[in-house]
Amino acid sequence: MFNLIKMNFYRLFHQKSFFICLAAAALTGWFMVFLVWMTPKLEAEIGSRATEEKGFIEGFRVGYVGEMSGDQVSQAPVLETFNAADFMDEFLTSGIGLILISVSVPLIVNADRKKGFIKNLGGQMKPRGMLALAKLPVILFDSAAIYITAFLSFALFGRIYYAQYMLGNIVLLCRTLLVQLVLALAFGALLMLICMLVRSAAGGILAGVAVSLGLLEVVYAQVSRFAVAFLGAPMEFDMARYSLDYYISEVFSAVPNSVVAAALLAGAVYLILASAAGYFIMEKRDIV
Repeated sequence: MFNLIKMNFYRLFHQKSFFICLAAAALTGWFMVFLVWMTPKLEAEIGSRATEEKGFIEGFRVGYVGEMSGDQVSQAPVLETFNAADFMDEFLTSGIGLILISVSVPLIVNADRKKGFIKNLGGQMKPRGMLALAKLPVILFDSAAIYITAFLSFALFGRIYYAQYMLGNIVLLCRTLLVQLVLALAFGALLMLICMLVRSAAGGILAGVAVSLGLLEVVYAQVSRFAVAFLGAPMEFDMARYSLDYYISEVFSAVPNSVVAAALLAGAVYLILASAAGYFIMEKRDIV
C-alpha cells in the first residue's frame, strides 16, 4: 500500500493539471481581493460623473435597483480592514474550491487508466481494491494544496491592496479547514467512484461541476417531494440537508459546534460508502 501511495504522489507531482489548478486557486484569490478593493472606487467614480452631469444613474450600483441621484452613489461603502479569514470563508462556501477539486481529482484518479498503466498493475496485485484506496491520500493532499494556495493568495494580495490588514481568527479558520478537508476528501472519493463507473475523467468533472454550481438542487427538491408524497416523510423533509454540498456551503468560521459535528458525520459516512464501493468495484471488475 505504501508503494502505491508513493507512486500516486510521484504521478501527481508530474501532472501539469495539478499545478494549473493551484495557479487557478491563486488567481481566484487575487481576483476576489481585487474585485472587492476596486468596486467602491468604480462606484465613486461613476457617482462623481453623474453629479457633474446633474443626471441620474439607473440601477448601476451594486445592491441597488431603480433610480438614484449622483449624490446618493458618490459615497460607496469601503472595506476598511482586510480580513483574510473572511475571504477564505467565502472561498470555501461559494463552491469555487469545489470546482477546482472537481477538475483536479478526476484527472488525478484517471491518469493511470488513461495511460494503460493500471491494466498491467491490476493484473499483478491482489486485492485490486487497494488501487482505489491508495488514491485517497493523494486526493486529500490535492484538496489541501488548493485551499492553502487560495489562503496564501488572499493573505498576500490583501497585504498589497489594504493598509489595515489582519489574518483573522486562525484557530477558527483551522477548524473550518479541517472540516472542509474531510468533506473535500469524501467529495473526491465520490468523484473517484464516478470515474471508475464511467471509465472517464470527463464524467467525474461534469458531475463535480454540477454539484459545485448547485445544479442538483432540482434533483434534491424532486426527491424530497417524492419522499413526502409516497414514503410518508414529514412535510419539512429536505433531501439537500443530507448531501455533501449542503454541508460544504454551511461550514465556515462562525458556525456552531453542532453544525461542525453534523458536517463531520456526513463527511465520514460519504467517505466510507464511496471508498467501500470503489474498493469492491475495482476488485470485481476487469481492469481495462
